[in-house]
Amino acid sequence: MSTPPPMKQSTKSVYRAKAGLLSFPHLLDYLYCLLASTVLVGQPLPGGALYMVAHISMLGSRLMHPYKLRYLNRRYRITGIVLSAMSAVIALLLLLIYPLRVNMPLLWVLFGVVAIVKLREEISKRINQSCLLRCLRPIQRVLRLIEAEALFFILLALVLFFSLQTDTAWYLLGGFALTSIFGIYSLYHSPPVKTLNKTQESKLEIPPGLNQVNALRAYHSVYAITFTALQVTMVLAYTFIAVTAGDLLLCMGIAFVFTYLPSRIVSRILRSPRNLNRDPSNLLLAGLLLWLVSLILLWKNLTSQNSLWAFISLGFITAGSSIASISLKALHGSMGDIIRFVTDVEDAEFGNNLRELQLSFANLFGQMIALIGLGLLLFFGKDQSAPSGLNLQPTLLVPALILVGSALLAAFRFPLDKQASGKLESFLMLKENGETNKALQLQLEKLLVEVYRRHYGIKLLILVLRPFFYIDLIEKEKVILDKDIPCIFTCNHGELYGPIVTNLFIPYSFRPWVINEMMDRELIADYIYTYTFKRQRWLPESLKLPLSRAVTPALAWIMESLDSIPVYRNTPGELIKTFRASASAMEAGDNLLIFPENPNDPSQEKNGYLRDGIGNFFTGFVSVAQVYQRKTGKSPLFFPIYADKKNRLMRFGKPIRYNAQNNKVDEQRRVSDYLRSEMLRMAAIDQLAPKEEIN
Repeated sequence: MSTPPPMKQSTKSVYRAKAGLLSFPHLLDYLYCLLASTVLVGQPLPGGALYMVAHISMLGSRLMHPYKLRYLNRRYRITGIVLSAMSAVIALLLLLIYPLRVNMPLLWVLFGVVAIVKLREEISKRINQSCLLRCLRPIQRVLRLIEAEALFFILLALVLFFSLQTDTAWYLLGGFALTSIFGIYSLYHSPPVKTLNKTQESKLEIPPGLNQVNALRAYHSVYAITFTALQVTMVLAYTFIAVTAGDLLLCMGIAFVFTYLPSRIVSRILRSPRNLNRDPSNLLLAGLLLWLVSLILLWKNLTSQNSLWAFISLGFITAGSSIASISLKALHGSMGDIIRFVTDVEDAEFGNNLRELQLSFANLFGQMIALIGLGLLLFFGKDQSAPSGLNLQPTLLVPALILVGSALLAAFRFPLDKQASGKLESFLMLKENGETNKALQLQLEKLLVEVYRRHYGIKLLILVLRPFFYIDLIEKEKVILDKDIPCIFTCNHGELYGPIVTNLFIPYSFRPWVINEMMDRELIADYIYTYTFKRQRWLPESLKLPLSRAVTPALAWIMESLDSIPVYRNTPGELIKTFRASASAMEAGDNLLIFPENPNDPSQEKNGYLRDGIGNFFTGFVSVAQVYQRKTGKSPLFFPIYADKKNRLMRFGKPIRYNAQNNKVDEQRRVSDYLRSEMLRMAAIDQLAPKEEIN
């Protein structure tokens, strides 16, 4: 009986292991070297710097090959050369000059301890890889790892007992044993390490045009910067905490709790069926923001020597970085979909290999920056005999702050949200079935290939405004959307109240219809003055027009951010543009929001939208359903909504479906009359009663 290869079982472990600094066991080994350095030479920094030199040397030896370096753009290659040169200088100073500069008899013992720790890591990793590839049983793999750890435990014991007093030697051996236990646990749950053979190298050839895809460029930027920032932040932050507090166990506890728990929570949120609408890109922004704010707090607390708040800040830094890392992992699947959309490449191996290579270089560059920081602390610290005298600590957090801030800005440029990701999956499924959707394809090309940025500002504005316009949503259970047919929401205007509360509170995505004067910066002021400010009796006449002009830039930005569809109401020849754009949006999966009231109806005493009640409707808006039905053969639903400013309510009515079998003019009147009468019913205005409901 053949044993299946163990690759598939632990795909999640790959990301989880790499979500923290150098992986969690490496962090513990780094902290152990800080502890050993403190015990042996009275300073933690030499041990940490030596560990980083060894770690960078081994990682760099695996990455510095021409076939790997060619996948870095020119800017990153130059950055790598500069960082490599500076790291090499620090390493030479540490290995050759530093021992001559200081009088530390046990410094060479520290060299031996760090070498044993690093050799144990590499050999244990190779043993674990060999066991996985030979498909040994789990108990056999554990025994092999225990044997390797025991061998290095004995080797370290010989070094320590011949160099130190017995109690000190046992103390360091106990810490080594603790890191060994975590190392075995981590290796046991790790997958086989992926290495690129010649065949896989060819799959790393970037297809033509892929570098021009904005969504991929934005993702690769935030990916590289985030993981570079992760290395810099964690190495320097944990070093500063260890230097200040000197408590290895507390640092280990913080690293474990604030890496493991946030990773598990965010992974569960993203995988849970109840959280299908959770957007990984929003979680990425939240993690980066928490990370940045916590770094600032750590900087402040290091300056004030407040150890308690420094530990708390460190915990939130670790939590924020874990959330950001897991969110990037969740977004990776969408990158494969983008590659398939742009290039028709079906093999996901290319994207996975390229991502692993980018992660390795990001880790390497981050560790080089951290090593340079440690070197500056080691050689230029104010008073190396007193840890509290390390006046460069806050200053050396500046690279981490810059990198995390840059990652946050890069994440804001990432255009793919949950809705767009769903549309991309739908298009690829159509493509696999031999079908197509030209409108959706064009929308995705604009979203993914061209430079498109999500409008986070409008989302922030919505969050700020919601408490001021809080309303109750009534009977929203009546809104049952068709799976493959977008709907059309219709609402009363109520001057500005209807457009405001619908955009704030309708719990579904949509694109609103907006009169074209509200999307033209030269016309907005006159339109707002005529239909809104001119009717406000409490405003002095002299202020109405200036206020209209003052709000014009903000309104123009809002209309653009809402992805509004312009309505050319006063130019019938141009109105067909509105219907075509709306039908194309619906083909691409977007719902619509329409305000069908006629502000210039002859039955009204004066022009403008009614503050209370519901004015007469235009009937032409129903034509959008006709255009959509003609293109797709599908009949959409119209949902009536009544926004009640007086009672702070938004009520959803029963829908009506467009019927293409009826006469066009009669159908427009039928749908329009039903929607208005349903709104009147919801408003408890005793006029027309709804005569029919079509579901």
